[in-house]
Amino acid sequence: MTSHQTQSGQAPTRACDLCQGSSSEALLSKNGADYRRCLACGFVFGDYSQEEWDQRNADAFEASLEEYAAKSYTPAKQRRYGRRLSVLEPYRGGGNLLEIGSNVGGFLHAARSAGWSPVGIEPVAACAEYARSERGLQVHACTLEVAELPSDHFDALYSNAVFEHLWSPTRTLAEATRVLRPGGVVFLDTVNYDSYTRRFLEEKWKLYDPAMHACIYTPDTLKRLCMGAGLTPLWMRSHRVHLRPNAAPRLGRIARRVEELVKLPFGLAARWRLRGESIQVLACK
Repeated sequence: MTSHQTQSGQAPTRACDLCQGSSSEALLSKNGADYRRCLACGFVFGDYSQEEWDQRNADAFEASLEEYAAKSYTPAKQRRYGRRLSVLEPYRGGGNLLEIGSNVGGFLHAARSAGWSPVGIEPVAACAEYARSERGLQVHACTLEVAELPSDHFDALYSNAVFEHLWSPTRTLAEATRVLRPGGVVFLDTVNYDSYTRRFLEEKWKLYDPAMHACIYTPDTLKRLCMGAGLTPLWMRSHRVHLRPNAAPRLGRIARRVEELVKLPFGLAARWRLRGESIQVLACK
């Protein structure tokens, strides 16, 4: 079998980012893009070049700027960010906090209000400029790998709904570890391939989409990602289950109650079996 060749004989665009394995299998074609799964470690990744993905990602986020700006600063959203910050509070030293993928700065705003000294990384220029000019936040309009931040500096790194958008998560997390101080933590929240929702809906699940997400994780591959970067996972959590597609018609009152009853045991099991749509990890340097 030649380099980067799958069992079916087709040649993917790239190797597995997690283990650099060269053998993969076709997994899903959807919305003009493809997922493959590494045969060595099970990592699920989009099969396209970095240039193609970067352009697709930038177009999507710049088009949604007004929507993100409207949502990120609502009282409800700021309270949610406050709950996330409470997870990081025990690790606060000098108060330096970095967000990877800060979008329009909603989380950074909450962190600043809580007394942190926050810095953001946001490669979508329009989002970074909004955070700087409209909210007075410190945001670098680039990727983490080229930001040239100081080593051993940050108490905590936070990233929500971002690592599924990275073409090379191993490269980004390695740099994140470099800028994190010893004893500091990384909090990641990303998409879970092992979720009950994916098993129920398969390609009808909105988040299971190579055109939207460059890679999706399992508890095992997320743990492997952290350990490969020199981080020790402290805990993992998972939550949220859907039985129907996001775009499905709204159910009537009785039907909604029935659905909630059916979903209840899966929602409970998702938490202790790590089978929710979202998977979170807190890892320490």
